[in-house]
Amino acid sequence: MNSLKALNRKGWQFVVLTIMLSCIPYFFIISEKSLESNWPLLLMWMPGIAGLIMRVWNKEGLFSGLSWNPLKSLKWILLAAAVPFAIDVLSVLLTLLFGGAVFEETFLTIEKGMVQIRGVAMIFGAAEQPWYVFIPNFLLSYFVGVLFYSLLFAFGEELGWRGYLQKHWAPKNDLYAFLIVGIIWGLWHLPGILLGHNFPEYPVFGGLILMPVTTIAFSVCFGILFNRKFAIWVPAVFHGAVNISAEVSNKAFVEGSVNNYINDALWISLWLLTGALFWLKFRKK
Repeated sequence: MNSLKALNRKGWQFVVLTIMLSCIPYFFIISEKSLESNWPLLLMWMPGIAGLIMRVWNKEGLFSGLSWNPLKSLKWILLAAAVPFAIDVLSVLLTLLFGGAVFEETFLTIEKGMVQIRGVAMIFGAAEQPWYVFIPNFLLSYFVGVLFYSLLFAFGEELGWRGYLQKHWAPKNDLYAFLIVGIIWGLWHLPGILLGHNFPEYPVFGGLILMPVTTIAFSVCFGILFNRKFAIWVPAVFHGAVNISAEVSNKAFVEGSVNNYINDALWISLWLLTGALFWLKFRKK
């Protein structure tokens, strides 16, 4: 009963408003039958805009209740950036181990101490370079990419889902509320997934089941770290790192060789395991 009471009216009002605002970019996305436009980027800002409108309407303070100093949560920001990358690397290795894809041999080459990675933007160039140059070059490029994506796009979603909805429903790590936030967040992606995004081979099953399951895991991971100091940068970077890591890891496979059933099952399982570990490790803090 207490968990049900935690799902207060303001949270539901936010959900309804987010859906209403999202209908605008979704109208154009569905009309064009494609996600290859700027409308999905606008869609990512609809939860944040809904959160700001709710704050103004209820006189809650436009940005109150959130921590805005990234230095005070720097270690959690770094953790948020590192975890998705580690999961994607492990997912790639397991997918190859279970015969779920063929490795793209030209993606990463290592010869005589020289390393080269192809298809990935690098700040100091992607030509062959010594490993002691490649490693900091790759890590710096990854973190800059994550920060760029997080600030421009992922921040819009997290300002709404974590910065408003979770702040009202699960400020003290209520697992039931995390689950509900995750389900709503996952189903919010449904129109795009039905158009073939994320799970092109099984869009209905992916949109109704797999995406909500994945966002439940995200909701726990993002939410628990956010609740430590209510630093909005932490889930924003977490979200950005998920998207950037996926783009990098996808280039490791030969196009057309991926068994999505195996790859998706492994990736989602790793995130569920990570969500469980985060819950066990951080929920009481």
